[in-house]
Amino acid sequence: MSNPDFGVLDVRYRNHEAVALPGGGELYYEDSGDGTGPALTFVNNFYIVSPIWRNFTQELAEDFRLVTYDLRNQGASSPGSGPVTFRDHVEDLRRLLDHLGIDRTYLVGTSISTLIAREFALAHPERVAGLVLIGPAFSPNGTLRRILLSRHWLATLENGGTTRLFDLLYPLVFPDQLVHSGGKAAYLALRDNFLALLSKSSIAENLRASLEVEDDPEQLGRLTAPTLIINGDGDFAWSESVVEDALARIPDSRAVTLPRAGHVPFFDDPEGFQRATARFVRECERPALAA
Repeated sequence: MSNPDFGVLDVRYRNHEAVALPGGGELYYEDSGDGTGPALTFVNNFYIVSPIWRNFTQELAEDFRLVTYDLRNQGASSPGSGPVTFRDHVEDLRRLLDHLGIDRTYLVGTSISTLIAREFALAHPERVAGLVLIGPAFSPNGTLRRILLSRHWLATLENGGTTRLFDLLYPLVFPDQLVHSGGKAAYLALRDNFLALLSKSSIAENLRASLEVEDDPEQLGRLTAPTLIINGDGDFAWSESVVEDALARIPDSRAVTLPRAGHVPFFDDPEGFQRATARFVRECERPALAA
């Protein structure tokens, strides 16, 4: 396992491609990698932007088509008219795939964006070849814990701004090993990126929108796409027994736990994350190739 140098993360926006949204907004996206391979569509959580994925997907780009984008009120995207709802994020994903001519894709969600991936897969099962759920924010047992956490994060943001929210999230999201080995340098580098790329208003709007969504355990049984759950062994949200609960509820599911990794294990172990994702996609594609 090798961590990237957080002081030199590539967060540059490299193009000006965008999808028009109802009400005048735009959805920024990047379409890269091997255009002949299966498409992997990466859905941001509320705390990262599209270019971040470039730092953790170099190996995947050799074999797969990679699509990343900013949520409608995030980064280089614009919000459109009216307040953002969670349903907007789900339908924006459909608009993006329609625009790119992608009939079926593997969805890669992380933390809170696993809710977007889950809801899209339930609404449009024919368009999802597989789900990669990284450090899921939802629970296979119900909504209450996520709602309590989100309300706490929202209150911290509203009372202390993005700096206070980062200070709350940093020791939760990253594992013990990285926090101590990275020291002050890693903390400052990640904080600077967080503050520069994300706004208080967009995070708050997205957190409020996520409160609209219920985590009905019975709905997980309706997922028809093969599902891979990737967790770090230092994830604050899911214990081993919660992973077992999820595997019992989600049909055709499997899990990978990355050692010495936290809630966003692609940060802590990019190689392990990419190996697990590539292996899953190839296993899913094998029956189709043999047909």
